[in-house]
Amino acid sequence: MPAIGRVYGKVLDANSGKPAEFATVAVYTARKDSLLNGTTVRPNGDFSLNNLPFGPSVLKVSFIGYKTLAKDFVITRESNDLDLGNLLLEVDAELLKEFEVTGEKSSMVMQVDRRVFNVDKDLSIQGGSAVDVMKNIPGLSVDVEGNVEMRGSNPQILIDGRPTAMTLEQIPAEDIERVELITNPSAAFDASSTGGILNVILKKNTKPGYSGQLQAGIGTNDRYQLGGNLNVKQGKWGFNLSYNYNTSSNITDGDTRRTDRSNGEPTGSFDQDTRSVSTRGRNGGRFGVDYQVSNRSTFSLSGSFRSYDHDGDDTQDYTTSDATGQLLSQGQQINTSSFNYTGLSSQLMFRHKSPKEGKEWTMDLTFNRGSRDSRSILDLYTSGSDGTPVEGYPRTQDNLGGSLYDQFSFQADFINPINAGTKLEYGIKSNTRLENTYLDVYFSSPTIGQDILDTALTNNYEITESINAAYFNLSQKITEHWSVMAGLRIESTWFETKLLGTDQAFSYQYPKGSEDLDKALFPSVYFIRRWVDSEREIQVNFSRKIGRPRHWQIVPFIRNSDPRNVQIGNPTIAPEMSNLAEANHLLPFWNGKASWLTSVYGRYTTDVITSYSAPLPSDSSILLTTYINGSFSSNMGWENVLKLDPRKGLQITLSNTMQYTNVALGEGQGDVRNEGFNWMAKAMVSYRFGVRSDWTAQVNGEYESPEIEAQGTRLAQYGMDLSLGHDLAKKLTGVLSVNDVFYTRVWGKTIDTPNLYQESFRRREQRFIRFTLTWKFGEQRSVLFRKRSSQPGREPGGGNGDDGEM
Repeated sequence: MPAIGRVYGKVLDANSGKPAEFATVAVYTARKDSLLNGTTVRPNGDFSLNNLPFGPSVLKVSFIGYKTLAKDFVITRESNDLDLGNLLLEVDAELLKEFEVTGEKSSMVMQVDRRVFNVDKDLSIQGGSAVDVMKNIPGLSVDVEGNVEMRGSNPQILIDGRPTAMTLEQIPAEDIERVELITNPSAAFDASSTGGILNVILKKNTKPGYSGQLQAGIGTNDRYQLGGNLNVKQGKWGFNLSYNYNTSSNITDGDTRRTDRSNGEPTGSFDQDTRSVSTRGRNGGRFGVDYQVSNRSTFSLSGSFRSYDHDGDDTQDYTTSDATGQLLSQGQQINTSSFNYTGLSSQLMFRHKSPKEGKEWTMDLTFNRGSRDSRSILDLYTSGSDGTPVEGYPRTQDNLGGSLYDQFSFQADFINPINAGTKLEYGIKSNTRLENTYLDVYFSSPTIGQDILDTALTNNYEITESINAAYFNLSQKITEHWSVMAGLRIESTWFETKLLGTDQAFSYQYPKGSEDLDKALFPSVYFIRRWVDSEREIQVNFSRKIGRPRHWQIVPFIRNSDPRNVQIGNPTIAPEMSNLAEANHLLPFWNGKASWLTSVYGRYTTDVITSYSAPLPSDSSILLTTYINGSFSSNMGWENVLKLDPRKGLQITLSNTMQYTNVALGEGQGDVRNEGFNWMAKAMVSYRFGVRSDWTAQVNGEYESPEIEAQGTRLAQYGMDLSLGHDLAKKLTGVLSVNDVFYTRVWGKTIDTPNLYQESFRRREQRFIRFTLTWKFGEQRSVLFRKRSSQPGREPGGGNGDDGEM
């Protein structure tokens, strides 16, 4: 039968009688509930849908803040051009209230197992990366290397809920829609999330039509940035495309002050001053396609490519002295380094929703590949106190390294609401990681000759990791106010590291037969108390986790070398096991103008992964820093986030974390134990002003107190950023920002052992000023490429097109 039917009408607000512009109108078959056609309401409230088949159908009208309206109709040969009249949309007070709360800039939404931070309008991140985004989120700390820490541990990074080969430095800030911060993940997430989970949700258009933006930026220190994204959705198809290029340079400094000891008495000193010149560049893009097979089933295919380059030149001037301060030697080390990382990611996903509300299942296959290449050349010049070159110098060390990383992941998740008060979630996941990493170290000097391979530092490792898991979560509403969610994750782990060319290998397996079952079972339980008449909520949760070592803790690359300090990974680290507990209370007050989230948490970890420094066996004057499994660590803390909206246009977010840490090493490290208290505070103030409210000023600041480590202390760091934005036109915005206004962000640490005491400081980047221009464009239309009609038709809705016609 030919599809020649047409329906038309007008959609109006039931209260005001005004047109509901951009409301979505869709027609479905009455039996199979399959989508036949769709459109959006015109500015005057009219809509018209053509090419409809004969038979019964249902028309649905939906719009944010309104209740969905449904109207049945029948197309026949005799009645194939139907005027449905004026359709009145009723306001949904609860839905509108929820949208207003979650739609605010950097607003925080509490769910049963996570907090959501919307960062789209954060001025200070314009032209930056995901590292800049994390720096502003309450409870998170960013170190000198750009690694993120939460409550003393590194969280697991996810992109759109799935594992990634990309680092935060490679993700453009303008691609991020929101960040989900999960402090104590449930059994539905990987057990290797002792430090929580950071789920970075990228922008994606889900409304009919097209949207996008173009952005360009320029700043001091050779900062240049160019990027754009485009999202298109028409009918059953959706597309998204983005690309970003960013480059910068930095001139930074650092210093090291060491006192050598013997039986507690000083025996000498080492002093070094460093000047670093570095350049960073990143570029890449992503592409995604969504195809709506039916009204409830969607296939998604996405892929991304990211490249990151970092070149550096360090000049280090140093001196050594005896216990009396008498100069013994002096010299200079020049480090020239280059690092390149290329990441590829692809994902195929299928999602199906059931007619039963809330019931759905998803299945996806993800592939990530990462390739790293690095080279560092260390030229060392040493002379005596009188300037005479020391025998064997100048000496050159050439480090050549690289790695190839492949990760395959399959995941299936099912959600089944059994009844109004009971919900069951279950799923499976399989993850395999294959990596080959190598390091070749060559020495040359007047005495040993040219390019002699150092077999002690040279290595070639093959790393294999396989993790398979299954889980379930059962949510049960106990009373009108109380509910509970309990779950169990079963996760088997196999890890092996082989030193190629030798018979050396390190591996572990959990569980191994009936052994170590406690290292394969990860329960979680949540108790939730909600208030019906407000957004107030209390959560208490418990879980068990496994902490697997991070990449930089495993790979045996030499990093940040100077004449007296060497850092290297340890491929033989075993996982750490943790028990976590947390209590959260979200309290809105001041008639909705303020909200206070307070959290008390605790964590106890065995076989804790920690850094460890000791003199190099072959040369006691060189300090070797690596990673080991200590005995245990315990953390207790109190975290607070206060959001205030005291007046129109003014938003204030204040946060504070206070934490007590106790960490102990094992017998092999002398049973060293350290404990102490640390705290962190952050503030963000944003104010929109001007005659047309087209100016926005923003201030960000943070302070992190000294924090204890197993063998010393991380020193305090603090800084402030300023930003000013102006809406130059309706869709064109300019932002001027100053990073580290007072140039105070310096990361430092102390190492205190019986053999030495050392203080060192470094900067991540120098202060800079950046200006960005952003042009946003788009239009909400269900049909972007409409064919010109060959037959005249009357005005849809049967009227003359005047706005508000009844």
